[in-house]
Amino acid sequence: MKKEIEKLLVRVNWQIESKERSLEQEKEWLVNEAQRENLNCVKRSCERIEQLEKELEIHRGYQYELEGILKMEDEENEITRRN
Repeated sequence: MKKEIEKLLVRVNWQIESKERSLEQEKEWLVNEAQRENLNCVKRSCERIEQLEKELEIHRGYQYELEGILKMEDEENEITRRN
């Protein structure tokens, strides 16, 4: 079970890194479009940034839960080894 959880955690971490890069790029694009006063593009970019932030929050929640499961499993294994 631990290997499967670790694989999931690697995938979630990759998704977080990917979303963070996308978010940074979108923010840079937003600044450029705002400087050009392209309001339609600015509005779409703001919506995309909001969506990326929501997705990041979800993925970080998955990350937190998977890390918690791994920690709990490690603690259970430690208790079993002691006994």
